[in-house]
Amino acid sequence: MPEPTDSAHPRTSDLTHSRLKPTKPIQIARRRKRRRLVRDLGLACVAVFTLFSLYNLRVQFPRTSFAIYPRLGGYYAYRGVLGVHSKYSDGSGSYGEIAVLARRAGLDFVVLTDRQTMRARSDGVVGNYGHLYLLCGAELKRPEGKMWILGPRALPENLRRATATICAEVNEEGLSVIAMPTDPEEPWEDWGLSNFTALEVVNLRSLWRRADPFRWVGAVSVNLLDGPGSYARLGVDKAVFTLWDELCQTRPVVGLASAEVLGRTRVIGDWYLKVPSYSSAFKTIHTCVLLPWRLPENPRIASVLITQALARGHCFGCIAPIGDGRGFRFTARSNDSLAIMGDEIYLEPLTLEAYCPPAEGVELRLYRDGRLIKRFEDKRLAYQVVNPGVYRVEAWVEAPNLPWGTVQRLWIFSNPIYIRPRPVEVEVAP
Repeated sequence: MPEPTDSAHPRTSDLTHSRLKPTKPIQIARRRKRRRLVRDLGLACVAVFTLFSLYNLRVQFPRTSFAIYPRLGGYYAYRGVLGVHSKYSDGSGSYGEIAVLARRAGLDFVVLTDRQTMRARSDGVVGNYGHLYLLCGAELKRPEGKMWILGPRALPENLRRATATICAEVNEEGLSVIAMPTDPEEPWEDWGLSNFTALEVVNLRSLWRRADPFRWVGAVSVNLLDGPGSYARLGVDKAVFTLWDELCQTRPVVGLASAEVLGRTRVIGDWYLKVPSYSSAFKTIHTCVLLPWRLPENPRIASVLITQALARGHCFGCIAPIGDGRGFRFTARSNDSLAIMGDEIYLEPLTLEAYCPPAEGVELRLYRDGRLIKRFEDKRLAYQVVNPGVYRVEAWVEAPNLPWGTVQRLWIFSNPIYIRPRPVEVEVAP
């Protein structure tokens, strides 16, 4: 018979040195409790987001339909969207599909800038789609950043050349544009380049990337129900306007508003969301060109006229959800001359005049050399010019803000009128 030992029984040791494992029914109860907690938190988040979306949807822009006169101030205004991508590169729509959506949005022209290609011209899909003109440009990836061109009928040869050389070649037939100059992901790196034509001062894609968390959530909350209005809530990047004003002090630089829409956004891998859609983007960011005559039916002539107006700065940008801006004008008048946006004129007895449609709470702001010099709380502006400088106008409206109060939002921005001092005539002695 074995002798008893002093060591404790193994089961006794387990009871004294470790905790009992919970029984199976207790484990099931805890799991159910955790699942209920996760479910309740998820439902609470959905409820809060839904309530926020409904409240946010109530806070809308004062969308107003204005009477658009065919010819105002001697010029016709045609509205279009810049920077559209199609299936020829990374976009989701064909030229025909884009034309259908653009006509529904009431556009007059669309500038397509597919990446590194202008094959649409050789395929014969560029032209007039029932008084809607599709213009074919191209986006170029440069060592300094991203730019797009419009006017040439083919890509420049040997894209390994210096960007300044390519810009000089393109500018002979159209314009070269720096895209998203201060974008957080694709900024322009070299401002020593001095012969580009234009700058994107408003870019929908860049605004989406730069939006602060509060604006981003506010836009997302109503995106499905109000796409154009949600993007307009992103505001504008004032740093780009400051950069534009600085560049205009040295030479004329055209300011453009671009949508840069692909019709989709990559989420992960091959999974895409149709945000922003073509339909929403076509109703958000407009560039309006001014022409002294109506656009002809001939698509080639119409394309040349639109390209020339953009290159000369005879255009202005508009945040469309606030209202149709085609009734906006900005001119400089003297006794015997008239200058519009993008023009240069000598300093003499001049009067700057601006007019915009009568939106609720509109305020016109006049800038000289990038500095605000006067506000006009009216749809009209008249200012007697005393000093030379680079003059431009912005139209702002008072819109509801979240969660309360109101906020000033940019609606329209003009291109500058460059008022130069008259050169001194030196008399030569006989």
